[in-house]
Amino acid sequence: MASAPTASIVIPTYNRADLVLRSIASVRCQSLGDWELLVIDDASTDDTQLRISELRDVRINYVRRPVNGGVAAAQNTGLDHACGRYVLFLHSDDELMPDCLRRLSNILFEASASIGGVEAGLEVVEPDATVRRRPYLERADDGSLLEYRAGVHISTLLLRRELAAAVRFDEALRGAEDRDFCIRLLRRTTLAFEPAALVRVHRTAARLTTQAKGPIYEYLLTKYQDDIVSSPAVHSSWWFRITRQHARAGELDRARAAMQQAVRVHPARIRRWPLFAASYLGAHVFSRALRVYLAAARAVSPRQNRIGLTNERHA
Repeated sequence: MASAPTASIVIPTYNRADLVLRSIASVRCQSLGDWELLVIDDASTDDTQLRISELRDVRINYVRRPVNGGVAAAQNTGLDHACGRYVLFLHSDDELMPDCLRRLSNILFEASASIGGVEAGLEVVEPDATVRRRPYLERADDGSLLEYRAGVHISTLLLRRELAAAVRFDEALRGAEDRDFCIRLLRRTTLAFEPAALVRVHRTAARLTTQAKGPIYEYLLTKYQDDIVSSPAVHSSWWFRITRQHARAGELDRARAAMQQAVRVHPARIRRWPLFAASYLGAHVFSRALRVYLAAARAVSPRQNRIGLTNERHA
């Protein structure tokens, strides 16, 4: 019987035949040859299966889900099929640098059993620049993830497979599933870090969004309610996050209700009072006031959306 591979790489994908081939190519170019690749096709309607079959690589296992269940469900499917000592979840538009698996697996192999995984730095390719970043979770804990003071990118993590299988992804989520996973991961284990940029993240491709984020954040607010409501400022920030997402989706009545909650739970946040007042003046007035507020906030912090703190990406 063949021995288990050192690493299992799980790529969830949906209708991304061209992009996923780039991710697969980065795995096949690894200096560590002892790996298996699980491509989890979340019921694509394009030619993903045909394109992968043409590669004729016995290390690549194509698994097709009969019904689209979202990234979390696809990643759990990959976990259920994985045989490696370690597992890495790679977004279908990301790439591993050639030495990624070798360097991360060596660190984890030499680490004590209390270290559940290792996170690498990343190279972020944006439309106008390419920047390198240290591991997002290097100075993070579950609280900073809940408060969105730390970023998350699942492709940079190599984990002990048994640990990942114990945490699993919440299949009720169709967004923010990686942040939720990492919150629970950090409550179970300690990570090691490799500051070198060993993963390339592309932000130029279209992102898949299967549902509006407002209901996702409402779900997470309920899931982590005890932690969130213990701080009025954090609680208010969650309601304001929900406000923005409902407004972005055109759900202005729900956005107004969420804005009112944001101020009620933390009235000391005085700068949000004009939005609170506008929420009682109808959808049109509130929508205009929110746009002005957010534009002013971006002018004060023009790089806010480029540091990765709100980067919830889909495979």
